[in-house]
Amino acid sequence: MSSSNEKLVNAMADRKDNQVLKKITRQIYANRPQMPESMRTHYRIERANGGLLCDLWFLTKGCIHDAEGGCTMCNYGKASQSLYQEKVLKELQHIVKKLYWEFEDFLLTPSGSMLDEREVPDEMRGRLKELLKDVKTKRFIIETRADTVNENGLHFLQEILPGSEKYVEIGYESGSNWILRNCINKGTSAEDFEHAAALIHKSEIKVTANIAVGIPFLSERASILEAISSVKRAFAQGADSVVIFPYHVKHGTLLEVMYQKGWYNCISLWSLVAVLEGIPQDMLDKVQISWYKDYFGEARSQIFASPSTCGKCGQDVIELLDCYRQDPSPEKLDTLRSYDCQCKQEWKEHLETQEPGIDLGKVEVQYRQLAKEFEVKEEVLEEELLIMKKTLRGKDDADES
Repeated sequence: MSSSNEKLVNAMADRKDNQVLKKITRQIYANRPQMPESMRTHYRIERANGGLLCDLWFLTKGCIHDAEGGCTMCNYGKASQSLYQEKVLKELQHIVKKLYWEFEDFLLTPSGSMLDEREVPDEMRGRLKELLKDVKTKRFIIETRADTVNENGLHFLQEILPGSEKYVEIGYESGSNWILRNCINKGTSAEDFEHAAALIHKSEIKVTANIAVGIPFLSERASILEAISSVKRAFAQGADSVVIFPYHVKHGTLLEVMYQKGWYNCISLWSLVAVLEGIPQDMLDKVQISWYKDYFGEARSQIFASPSTCGKCGQDVIELLDCYRQDPSPEKLDTLRSYDCQCKQEWKEHLETQEPGIDLGKVEVQYRQLAKEFEVKEEVLEEELLIMKKTLRGKDDADES
Protein backbone atom coordinates (compact mmCIF):
# COMPACT_ATOMS: atom_id res chain seq x y z
CA MET A 1 0.00 0.00 0.00
CA SER A 2 1.34 3.46 -0.91
CA SER A 3 2.00 5.95 1.88
CA SER A 4 -0.86 8.19 0.65
CA ASN A 5 -3.29 5.27 0.69
CA GLU A 6 -2.01 4.27 4.13
CA LYS A 7 -2.73 7.79 5.44
CA LEU A 8 -6.22 7.71 3.88
CA VAL A 9 -7.02 4.37 5.48
CA ASN A 10 -5.77 5.51 8.88
CA ALA A 11 -7.79 8.73 8.68
CA MET A 12 -10.97 6.91 7.65
CA ALA A 13 -10.49 4.24 10.31
CA ASP A 14 -10.73 6.94 12.97
CA ARG A 15 -14.35 7.54 11.96
CA LYS A 16 -16.70 5.53 14.13
CA ASP A 17 -19.44 5.20 11.49
CA ASN A 18 -19.05 2.62 8.75
CA GLN A 19 -19.80 4.50 5.52
CA VAL A 20 -21.33 1.50 3.73
CA LEU A 21 -23.63 0.63 6.62
CA LYS A 22 -24.44 4.30 7.19
CA LYS A 23 -25.57 4.84 3.59
CA ILE A 24 -27.68 1.69 3.70
CA THR A 25 -29.31 2.33 7.08
CA ARG A 26 -30.06 5.95 6.10
CA GLN A 27 -31.97 4.66 3.05
CA ILE A 28 -33.87 2.18 5.22
CA TYR A 29 -34.73 4.90 7.75
CA ALA A 30 -36.03 7.22 5.00
CA ASN A 31 -38.48 4.53 3.88
CA ARG A 32 -39.55 3.58 7.40
CA PRO A 33 -43.08 4.72 8.27
CA GLN A 34 -43.67 6.95 11.28
CA MET A 35 -45.12 5.40 14.42
CA PRO A 36 -48.90 5.84 14.61
CA GLU A 37 -50.27 8.19 17.27
CA SER A 38 -51.90 5.22 19.00
CA MET A 39 -48.39 3.98 19.89
CA ARG A 40 -46.98 7.13 21.46
CA THR A 41 -46.66 5.55 24.91
CA HIS A 42 -46.42 2.07 26.39
CA TYR A 43 -45.75 0.45 29.74
CA ARG A 44 -45.23 -3.06 31.04
CA ILE A 45 -44.86 -4.55 34.49
CA GLU A 46 -43.07 -7.84 35.14
CA ARG A 47 -41.21 -9.65 37.88
CA ALA A 48 -37.42 -9.27 37.89
CA ASN A 49 -34.63 -9.17 40.49
CA GLY A 50 -36.95 -10.44 43.20
CA GLY A 51 -39.54 -7.67 42.79
CA LEU A 52 -41.64 -5.71 40.31
CA LEU A 53 -40.14 -3.91 37.32
CA CYS A 54 -41.95 -1.19 35.39
CA ASP A 55 -40.78 -0.06 31.96
CA LEU A 56 -42.46 3.21 30.95
CA TRP A 57 -41.76 4.09 27.30
CA PHE A 58 -42.61 7.18 25.30
CA LEU A 59 -42.10 8.31 21.72
CA THR A 60 -39.82 11.21 20.86
CA LYS A 61 -38.88 12.29 17.35
CA GLY A 62 -36.51 9.31 17.58
CA CYS A 63 -32.83 8.51 17.94
CA ILE A 64 -30.66 11.09 16.13
CA HIS A 65 -28.04 8.46 15.27
CA ASP A 66 -30.79 6.30 13.76
CA ALA A 67 -31.99 9.15 11.54
CA GLU A 68 -28.45 9.88 10.31
CA GLY A 69 -27.85 6.24 9.35
CA GLY A 70 -27.56 4.20 12.51
CA CYS A 71 -27.46 0.78 14.07
CA THR A 72 -28.12 -2.28 11.94
CA MET A 73 -30.66 -3.79 14.36
CA CYS A 74 -32.52 -0.78 15.80
CA ASN A 75 -36.00 0.58 15.28
CA TYR A 76 -37.42 2.14 18.43
CA GLY A 77 -39.74 4.45 16.56
CA LYS A 78 -39.69 7.34 14.12
CA ALA A 79 -41.93 10.35 14.63
CA SER A 80 -42.50 13.69 12.97
CA GLN A 81 -40.54 16.76 14.01
CA SER A 82 -43.83 18.23 15.27
CA LEU A 83 -44.46 15.43 17.77
CA TYR A 84 -47.31 16.35 20.08
CA GLN A 85 -45.34 16.63 23.31
CA GLU A 86 -48.37 17.70 25.36
CA LYS A 87 -50.32 14.63 24.26
CA VAL A 88 -47.40 12.37 25.14
CA LEU A 89 -47.13 13.91 28.61
CA LYS A 90 -50.88 13.63 29.15
CA GLU A 91 -50.80 9.93 28.23
CA LEU A 92 -47.84 9.36 30.55
CA GLN A 93 -49.68 11.11 33.37
CA HIS A 94 -52.68 8.84 32.83
CA ILE A 95 -50.42 5.75 33.02
CA VAL A 96 -48.54 6.92 36.12
CA LYS A 97 -51.82 7.32 38.02
CA LYS A 98 -52.25 3.52 37.72
CA LEU A 99 -48.79 2.73 39.13
CA TYR A 100 -49.56 2.42 42.83
CA TRP A 101 -47.17 -0.53 43.46
CA GLU A 102 -43.72 -0.30 45.01
CA PHE A 103 -41.18 -1.24 42.37
CA GLU A 104 -37.76 -2.82 42.59
CA ASP A 105 -36.83 -1.20 39.26
CA PHE A 106 -38.47 1.62 37.30
CA LEU A 107 -37.24 2.29 33.77
CA LEU A 108 -38.09 5.53 31.97
CA THR A 109 -37.18 4.90 28.35
CA PRO A 110 -37.73 7.21 25.37
CA SER A 111 -37.45 6.06 21.75
CA GLY A 112 -33.87 7.31 21.76
CA SER A 113 -31.58 8.79 24.39
CA MET A 114 -32.93 10.39 27.58
CA LEU A 115 -29.86 12.63 27.90
CA ASP A 116 -29.90 13.88 24.29
CA GLU A 117 -31.56 17.29 24.52
CA ARG A 118 -32.48 17.12 20.82
CA GLU A 119 -34.71 14.15 21.63
CA VAL A 120 -35.84 14.95 25.19
CA PRO A 121 -35.56 18.72 25.78
CA ASP A 122 -34.81 20.19 29.20
CA GLU A 123 -38.37 21.47 29.51
CA MET A 124 -39.81 18.00 28.97
CA ARG A 125 -37.39 16.45 31.46
CA GLY A 126 -38.59 18.97 34.03
CA ARG A 127 -42.20 17.96 33.35
CA LEU A 128 -41.28 14.28 33.65
CA LYS A 129 -39.61 14.92 37.01
CA GLU A 130 -42.84 16.43 38.33
CA LEU A 131 -45.01 13.75 36.74
CA LEU A 132 -43.09 10.89 38.42
CA LYS A 133 -42.64 12.48 41.84
CA ASP A 134 -44.96 10.00 43.64
CA VAL A 135 -43.56 6.81 42.05
CA LYS A 136 -42.08 4.43 44.64
CA THR A 137 -39.06 2.49 43.45
CA LYS A 138 -35.77 1.17 44.79
CA ARG A 139 -33.90 1.82 41.54
CA PHE A 140 -34.64 4.40 38.83
CA ILE A 141 -33.13 3.72 35.40
CA ILE A 142 -32.85 5.68 32.16
CA GLU A 143 -31.38 4.70 28.79
CA THR A 144 -29.05 6.84 26.70
CA ARG A 145 -26.20 6.53 24.21
CA ALA A 146 -22.67 6.91 25.57
CA ASP A 147 -22.05 10.01 23.46
CA THR A 148 -25.05 11.83 24.98
CA VAL A 149 -23.94 11.66 28.62
CA ASN A 150 -23.45 15.19 29.95
CA GLU A 151 -23.43 17.00 33.29
CA ASN A 152 -26.75 18.77 32.70
CA GLY A 153 -28.53 15.49 32.01
CA LEU A 154 -26.94 13.83 35.03
CA HIS A 155 -28.12 16.73 37.19
CA PHE A 156 -31.69 15.94 36.06
CA LEU A 157 -31.16 12.33 37.06
CA GLN A 158 -29.82 13.30 40.48
CA GLU A 159 -32.92 15.38 41.15
CA ILE A 160 -35.66 13.02 39.96
CA LEU A 161 -37.14 10.63 42.55
CA PRO A 162 -34.80 11.48 45.43
CA GLY A 163 -34.09 8.48 47.62
CA SER A 164 -33.98 5.97 44.75
CA GLU A 165 -30.74 4.47 43.46
CA LYS A 166 -30.01 5.86 39.97
CA TYR A 167 -28.70 3.95 36.95
CA VAL A 168 -27.81 4.98 33.41
CA GLU A 169 -28.24 2.11 30.95
CA ILE A 170 -26.02 2.32 27.86
CA GLY A 171 -25.92 0.21 24.71
CA TYR A 172 -22.41 -1.21 25.01
CA GLU A 173 -23.29 -4.09 22.62
CA SER A 174 -19.69 -5.34 22.25
CA GLY A 175 -16.27 -4.59 23.68
CA SER A 176 -14.77 -4.83 20.18
CA ASN A 177 -14.51 -1.55 18.30
CA TRP A 178 -14.19 -3.51 15.04
CA ILE A 179 -17.57 -5.15 15.66
CA LEU A 180 -19.16 -1.90 16.85
CA ARG A 181 -18.09 -0.18 13.63
CA ASN A 182 -18.46 -2.91 11.01
CA CYS A 183 -21.25 -5.16 12.30
CA ILE A 184 -23.46 -2.73 14.26
CA ASN A 185 -22.53 0.76 13.00
CA LYS A 186 -22.93 1.93 16.59
CA GLY A 187 -21.21 5.26 16.08
CA THR A 188 -19.53 4.96 19.48
CA SER A 189 -16.56 3.01 20.81
CA ALA A 190 -15.81 1.00 23.93
CA GLU A 191 -13.65 3.96 25.02
CA ASP A 192 -16.69 6.25 24.72
CA PHE A 193 -18.49 3.96 27.16
CA GLU A 194 -15.54 4.10 29.54
CA HIS A 195 -15.49 7.91 29.40
CA ALA A 196 -19.27 8.10 29.95
CA ALA A 197 -19.07 5.67 32.88
CA ALA A 198 -16.43 7.82 34.58
CA LEU A 199 -18.59 10.93 34.17
CA ILE A 200 -21.66 9.09 35.51
CA HIS A 201 -19.76 7.75 38.54
CA LYS A 202 -18.54 11.28 39.26
CA SER A 203 -22.22 12.16 39.80
CA GLU A 204 -22.58 9.16 42.16
CA ILE A 205 -24.83 7.35 39.68
CA LYS A 206 -24.35 3.75 38.55
CA VAL A 207 -23.88 2.34 35.05
CA THR A 208 -25.48 -0.62 33.29
CA ALA A 209 -24.01 -1.97 30.04
CA ASN A 210 -26.36 -3.63 27.54
CA ILE A 211 -24.52 -6.43 25.74
CA ALA A 212 -25.71 -8.20 22.60
CA VAL A 213 -25.96 -11.81 21.52
CA GLY A 214 -26.76 -12.51 17.87
CA ILE A 215 -24.71 -9.73 16.22
CA PRO A 216 -25.03 -9.64 12.41
CA PHE A 217 -22.07 -10.69 10.26
CA LEU A 218 -20.87 -13.03 13.06
CA SER A 219 -21.55 -16.73 13.42
CA GLU A 220 -23.66 -17.73 16.39
CA ARG A 221 -20.62 -19.34 17.99
CA ALA A 222 -18.56 -16.15 17.53
CA SER A 223 -21.38 -14.06 18.97
CA ILE A 224 -21.54 -16.22 22.12
CA LEU A 225 -17.79 -15.89 22.68
CA GLU A 226 -17.90 -12.16 21.95
CA ALA A 227 -20.71 -11.62 24.46
CA ILE A 228 -18.79 -13.42 27.22
CA SER A 229 -15.66 -11.40 26.43
CA SER A 230 -17.68 -8.17 26.32
CA VAL A 231 -19.19 -8.78 29.76
CA LYS A 232 -15.67 -8.99 31.21
CA ARG A 233 -14.51 -5.89 29.36
CA ALA A 234 -17.60 -3.87 30.30
CA PHE A 235 -16.95 -4.45 33.99
CA ALA A 236 -13.30 -3.52 33.50
CA GLN A 237 -14.41 -0.28 31.81
CA GLY A 238 -16.73 0.86 34.57
CA ALA A 239 -20.02 -1.04 34.36
CA ASP A 240 -21.70 -1.69 37.71
CA SER A 241 -24.11 -4.19 36.13
CA VAL A 242 -24.79 -5.81 32.78
CA VAL A 243 -27.94 -6.77 30.89
CA ILE A 244 -27.63 -9.33 28.08
CA PHE A 245 -29.98 -8.84 25.12
CA PRO A 246 -30.45 -11.35 22.29
CA TYR A 247 -31.26 -9.53 19.05
CA HIS A 248 -34.72 -9.79 17.50
CA VAL A 249 -35.47 -8.83 13.90
CA LYS A 250 -37.50 -5.62 13.67
CA HIS A 251 -39.24 -4.08 10.68
CA GLY A 252 -37.47 -1.13 9.14
CA THR A 253 -33.92 -2.28 9.92
CA LEU A 254 -30.92 -3.63 8.04
CA LEU A 255 -31.35 -6.81 10.06
CA GLU A 256 -34.77 -7.25 8.43
CA VAL A 257 -33.21 -7.00 4.96
CA MET A 258 -30.50 -9.51 5.87
CA TYR A 259 -33.06 -11.88 7.38
CA GLN A 260 -35.30 -11.71 4.30
CA LYS A 261 -32.32 -12.43 2.05
CA GLY A 262 -31.23 -15.40 4.16
CA TRP A 263 -28.07 -13.63 5.40
CA TYR A 264 -29.10 -13.52 9.06
CA ASN A 265 -30.89 -15.84 11.48
CA CYS A 266 -31.92 -15.21 15.07
CA ILE A 267 -29.87 -17.12 17.60
CA SER A 268 -31.13 -20.07 19.59
CA LEU A 269 -32.10 -19.31 23.17
CA TRP A 270 -29.59 -22.03 24.08
CA SER A 271 -26.94 -19.49 23.03
CA LEU A 272 -28.20 -17.08 25.69
CA VAL A 273 -27.86 -19.89 28.25
CA ALA A 274 -24.34 -20.60 26.94
CA VAL A 275 -23.36 -16.96 27.51
CA LEU A 276 -24.59 -17.13 31.11
CA GLU A 277 -22.63 -20.37 31.62
CA GLY A 278 -19.46 -18.72 30.34
CA ILE A 279 -19.52 -15.72 32.70
CA PRO A 280 -17.41 -16.04 35.88
CA GLN A 281 -19.54 -16.44 39.01
CA ASP A 282 -18.21 -13.26 40.65
CA MET A 283 -19.51 -11.31 37.64
CA LEU A 284 -22.68 -13.32 37.05
CA ASP A 285 -24.14 -11.95 40.28
CA LYS A 286 -24.26 -8.55 38.55
CA VAL A 287 -25.67 -9.78 35.21
CA GLN A 288 -29.33 -9.79 34.18
CA ILE A 289 -31.12 -10.95 31.02
CA SER A 290 -33.86 -9.20 29.08
CA TRP A 291 -35.64 -9.15 25.73
CA TYR A 292 -35.33 -12.89 25.17
CA LYS A 293 -39.01 -12.63 24.18
CA ASP A 294 -41.27 -10.01 22.61
CA TYR A 295 -42.88 -8.03 25.42
CA PHE A 296 -45.08 -5.84 23.22
CA GLY A 297 -47.44 -8.41 21.75
CA GLU A 298 -48.46 -8.83 18.13
CA ALA A 299 -50.71 -5.74 17.95
CA ARG A 300 -47.98 -3.24 18.97
CA SER A 301 -44.70 -4.88 18.11
CA GLN A 302 -42.19 -4.02 15.38
CA ILE A 303 -40.61 -7.44 15.98
CA PHE A 304 -41.33 -10.24 13.53
CA ALA A 305 -38.58 -12.81 14.22
CA SER A 306 -37.18 -13.74 17.63
CA PRO A 307 -34.70 -16.08 19.31
CA SER A 308 -36.25 -19.47 20.03
CA THR A 309 -35.55 -23.16 20.58
CA CYS A 310 -38.10 -25.59 19.10
CA GLY A 311 -41.86 -26.19 19.21
CA LYS A 312 -41.44 -28.99 21.72
CA CYS A 313 -39.45 -27.09 24.38
CA GLY A 314 -39.90 -23.45 23.41
CA GLN A 315 -42.48 -22.51 26.04
CA ASP A 316 -40.64 -24.41 28.77
CA VAL A 317 -37.39 -22.58 28.00
CA ILE A 318 -39.10 -19.17 28.05
CA GLU A 319 -40.65 -20.00 31.43
CA LEU A 320 -37.27 -21.12 32.80
CA LEU A 321 -35.70 -17.89 31.54
CA ASP A 322 -38.53 -15.98 33.22
CA CYS A 323 -37.73 -17.79 36.47
CA TYR A 324 -34.05 -16.92 36.11
CA ARG A 325 -34.88 -13.26 35.42
CA GLN A 326 -37.02 -13.16 38.59
CA ASP A 327 -34.31 -14.86 40.64
CA PRO A 328 -30.91 -14.96 38.87
CA SER A 329 -29.45 -17.63 41.14
CA PRO A 330 -26.99 -20.47 40.42
CA GLU A 331 -29.82 -22.95 41.10
CA LYS A 332 -32.02 -21.39 38.41
CA LEU A 333 -29.13 -21.44 35.95
CA ASP A 334 -28.47 -25.11 36.77
CA THR A 335 -32.10 -25.87 35.90
CA LEU A 336 -31.67 -24.18 32.53
CA ARG A 337 -28.34 -25.91 31.94
CA SER A 338 -29.72 -29.36 32.72
CA TYR A 339 -32.87 -29.05 30.57
CA ASP A 340 -32.55 -31.49 27.69
CA CYS A 341 -34.11 -31.51 24.24
CA GLN A 342 -33.14 -32.87 20.83
CA CYS A 343 -32.89 -29.31 19.51
CA LYS A 344 -30.26 -28.54 22.13
CA GLN A 345 -28.04 -31.33 20.85
CA GLU A 346 -28.58 -30.20 17.25
CA TRP A 347 -27.68 -26.64 18.26
CA LYS A 348 -24.43 -27.87 19.85
CA GLU A 349 -23.51 -29.84 16.73
CA HIS A 350 -24.27 -26.83 14.53
CA LEU A 351 -22.03 -24.57 16.64
CA GLU A 352 -19.11 -26.93 16.15
CA THR A 353 -19.23 -26.26 12.38
CA GLN A 354 -18.94 -22.48 12.83
CA GLU A 355 -16.05 -20.06 13.04
CA PRO A 356 -15.26 -18.96 16.61
CA GLY A 357 -14.11 -15.54 15.42
CA ILE A 358 -14.69 -13.00 12.65
CA ASP A 359 -14.81 -14.64 9.21
CA LEU A 360 -13.69 -11.71 7.08
CA GLY A 361 -14.28 -13.59 3.82
CA LYS A 362 -17.94 -14.16 4.71
CA VAL A 363 -18.33 -10.57 5.90
CA GLU A 364 -16.92 -9.29 2.61
CA VAL A 365 -19.36 -11.41 0.60
CA GLN A 366 -22.30 -10.03 2.57
CA TYR A 367 -21.04 -6.45 2.20
CA ARG A 368 -20.77 -6.87 -1.56
CA GLN A 369 -24.31 -8.28 -1.69
CA LEU A 370 -25.66 -5.41 0.39
CA ALA A 371 -23.75 -2.78 -1.58
CA LYS A 372 -25.27 -4.13 -4.80
CA GLU A 373 -28.76 -4.25 -3.26
CA PHE A 374 -28.58 -0.62 -2.09
CA GLU A 375 -26.47 0.78 -4.95
CA VAL A 376 -23.53 1.84 -2.78
CA LYS A 377 -20.74 3.30 -4.90
CA GLU A 378 -17.91 0.88 -5.56
CA GLU A 379 -15.21 3.25 -4.30
CA VAL A 380 -17.03 3.65 -0.96
CA LEU A 381 -17.34 -0.13 -0.61
CA GLU A 382 -13.69 -0.78 -1.49
CA GLU A 383 -12.45 1.88 0.94
CA GLU A 384 -14.45 0.36 3.78
CA LEU A 385 -13.32 -3.18 2.96
CA LEU A 386 -9.71 -1.97 2.97
CA ILE A 387 -10.19 -0.36 6.40
CA MET A 388 -11.89 -3.48 7.75
CA LYS A 389 -9.01 -5.72 6.61
CA LYS A 390 -6.34 -3.40 7.98
CA THR A 391 -8.03 -2.84 11.34
CA LEU A 392 -8.91 -6.53 11.77
CA ARG A 393 -5.23 -7.39 11.39
CA GLY A 394 -4.46 -4.82 14.07
CA LYS A 395 -7.17 -6.29 16.30
CA ASP A 396 -5.78 -9.81 15.85
CA ASP A 397 -2.27 -8.60 16.69
CA ALA A 398 -3.58 -6.91 19.85
CA ASP A 399 -5.52 -10.03 20.89
CA GLU A 400 -2.41 -12.20 20.52
CA SER A 401 -0.14 -9.85 22.52
